Amino acid sequence: MVRTLSTNIKGAIFARMYPGEDLIKTIEKVAIENDVRSGQLSLIGAVSTAKLRWFNRTTGEYNEFVVNRDTEIVSCMGNIARTRDGGLVVHAHMIVADEDGTCYGGHLAPGCEVSVVAELIIIEMEQEIFRVKDEVTGLGLMDL
Repeated sequence: MVRTLSTNIKGAIFARMYPGEDLIKTIEKVAIENDVRSGQLSLIGAVSTAKLRWFNRTTGEYNEFVVNRDTEIVSCMGNIARTRDGGLVVHAHMIVADEDGTCYGGHLAPGCEVSVVAELIIIEMEQEIFRVKDEVTGLGLMDL
């Protein structure tokens, strides 16, 4: 059964990241400084290190891998929500490509370091969205 929620766009936030900045930590910082309660994010740029995770359904855990060389961010998109206790959750997936065009993708993890620049856009929503533990999957999912 599909669950939906309709809300209006509150506004947009644009940010530029500089060499050495961590993608996810900077997204969190921008969201907190702008009091984003829920939103959609997109990001482009380049990283010198890409830390990515993928969910292993068999073990129920996230496995992490690192692409430790210069890559272009082909796509990074995700959402921002809150926990019931006021915490911030950035859930994003990213694809990076190396000099040969080989792509690597997964969940964005801390440790992705900007090499040249990264440009972030957050589309903020009017209604606050919460993440709660889903009883079926055990994952923190949007509470719609």
